[in-house]
Amino acid sequence: MTMINKFFIRFTTFDFVIIALLSACGIATKPFVRFLAEIFTGTLVPIGTVAGIFYMLWIVLACAIVKKRGTAILVGIVQSVLVVVFDMLGNRGLANLLVYVVPGITLELAMLAFPHYVSTLFSSFTAGAVCNATGSFIVSVVFMRLAFIPMLVSLIVSVIFGGIGGIVGYKLYDVVNNLKGAQGNTANEKPQD
Repeated sequence: MTMINKFFIRFTTFDFVIIALLSACGIATKPFVRFLAEIFTGTLVPIGTVAGIFYMLWIVLACAIVKKRGTAILVGIVQSVLVVVFDMLGNRGLANLLVYVVPGITLELAMLAFPHYVSTLFSSFTAGAVCNATGSFIVSVVFMRLAFIPMLVSLIVSVIFGGIGGIVGYKLYDVVNNLKGAQGNTANEKPQD
């Protein structure tokens, strides 16, 4: 069995459905979020720096639900495929795929410090922060070629906003989990005579 097969065999069909749905949600909301972020950032910093609150929400939510290492990389791959299929690359060409896959890889590397993966508010903040900062760094250096000070400001802002997005994603996971638990308890209650 190859290493790739070993990687994929850990994921169930349900996992792949969750990854695909949340990846699609992230891409579907991107144009609206991008428009709102442009109002606040203009051309001074990468748009994803501020929009990271919304961008990171989906990837952290996927990691929290699936609970398997490698989920962030799969989300990045699916999102990059969707961007190509729906021709959302703009003038950056295929190099734009770095913005989706590399942040997923850095998120996974950061999560090596957390034995239970994305399972707490702190690990969720870290996941969103690292992921967003990586994307912001790539855009700042490769596409915008920002000077050091604007790039540093962009990275600091992206850590904060990405971290908040990670927390929002984890809190959404908590809400869904609590609703599922409450629904299960209601179903198990016996009707009163």
